[in-house]
Amino acid sequence: MYKHFKKIIFQLLLPILKIIKLLKWKYYLIANNEIKIIIGSGTTKYKGWFPTDIYYLDVTNNKNFQKYFSKIKINKILAEHVLEHLTNDDLEKMIKNFSEFTDKNINIRIAVPDGYHKDINYINAVKPDGIGEGADTHINLFNYKSLSNIFEKVGFKSVLKEYWDEKGNFHHYNLGIENGFITRSFENDIRNKDGKPNYTSLIIDFKK
Repeated sequence: MYKHFKKIIFQLLLPILKIIKLLKWKYYLIANNEIKIIIGSGTTKYKGWFPTDIYYLDVTNNKNFQKYFSKIKINKILAEHVLEHLTNDDLEKMIKNFSEFTDKNINIRIAVPDGYHKDINYINAVKPDGIGEGADTHINLFNYKSLSNIFEKVGFKSVLKEYWDEKGNFHHYNLGIENGFITRSFENDIRNKDGKPNYTSLIIDFKK
């Protein structure tokens, strides 16, 4: 009941929220030299990054991108646990927009649940219709090959940062924060405080 009421209030306030968001965007352009956006940000905020979600920037909608990026190019994109909620058609539209509206030196950091994780409990939690939080709306479960292929066929290059391979081996390279902070990663997730990769993500940086 509370969630339903909250949703109604949000829809009523959405026109005002969009105006506020647009004003924040104009200020962001003045205050920052690089355009760095977070896709599907929810409440996530990082200094120097502009948070977006479907209400303000639908990644499948070319006109949305034209509205914000017709005269400027995006330098960096960050999406943590977003793409698994998109259909294959949505992904294709999104990547075409990424290709069209990004700078030649773009870095796109994508983090999703890892379909090659060797822990069956992890897989059961994150797979489509899995038992984990939010998994009821998961559509895809990627591995490093399948996710790379989607971007590479449009011309992007893959730089693997964190992943499990098909033999059950875990690979991890320093993420840093320059190209985006990933909470659900080997180095940042509290579930890995024992030094073991208990909860990790498939993380790939994509470049032109």
